[in-house]
Amino acid sequence: MHFQVPASTANLGPGFGVLGLALDQSFAISIEERDVEGFVVERPGADSFSNLDLRHDSILRGLRAGAERFAIKLPKGLLVTVTGSVPRGTGLGTNSADFTAGLCAALRFAKKQPELNDVHELLVEIGSDPAHGAAALCGGLVVVVPIGSPDDRRRFRLIPHPLHETWHFAIVSPAVQIGTAEVHRVLPASLPIAVTQRTAGRLAGLLRALADADEELLGLCLLDEVHVPYRRQLTAGIDAAMQAAEEAGAAGVTISGHGPSLLAMSTDPHKAEAAAAAMAQSLKSRGTEVETLLCGAWQGAANPVDVVKD
Repeated sequence: MHFQVPASTANLGPGFGVLGLALDQSFAISIEERDVEGFVVERPGADSFSNLDLRHDSILRGLRAGAERFAIKLPKGLLVTVTGSVPRGTGLGTNSADFTAGLCAALRFAKKQPELNDVHELLVEIGSDPAHGAAALCGGLVVVVPIGSPDDRRRFRLIPHPLHETWHFAIVSPAVQIGTAEVHRVLPASLPIAVTQRTAGRLAGLLRALADADEELLGLCLLDEVHVPYRRQLTAGIDAAMQAAEEAGAAGVTISGHGPSLLAMSTDPHKAEAAAAAMAQSLKSRGTEVETLLCGAWQGAANPVDVVKD
């Protein structure tokens, strides 16, 4: 049996922690039952940067967590083969995609499928970012609505949101590693009430812009005051690269996920390509190596209801 899991971008400016978008950069999962007892994950062709201790592979963590939480009886032996990869540590939801892959592999053996929100809740519990995990599960653009109390941060409702088909996304990933602790450390502990008001308004405008392919509105509403100004400080040359993307014709540009990748958006594929080239050139001129991706949205879903079985 086979299915695919997408990379994702999250936050999208003012959508800090609540917006996830699946990208058409994905890796394929193949599941094969074995007579030998035990679960094994193989990643043929994985580069050295993805060199993981396979005993603690994130896919295995998702597989075991899903079987335990939803009382799924798995075969005594499974071989999970991963084809393709998503760059790690770049804000493209790699860990969340791995957790999703394992959990959805377990769900393929469930007699009854659990509710989507319960699956997502488990993803967050085992370490997935809420927005990246939601995008991997659902595909497309997803709003992750916190419904718990301030002390209960793991309860959400997932709301798929319309996304106009003409959007193109350019992603440039600097070869810079930033620790998760550092990413969170730079964020302020509190914000002025005026900032929260402006952010709420921009988020509403951003969702409308994404649904209607309104580039002007997107450019106005992608501005963020909650996390982007602080995370921009962690990577040299980010400000200049973002300005270069705008000058190349991007409707808007922001940090993807926790960074350091940059995300530029346009309804014109040529402008998206130009923005990617401009960001890459800007960073390379400062001695930073980059990887560039040109993407559309991924409208599938990793949840294995639609898995193709051999």
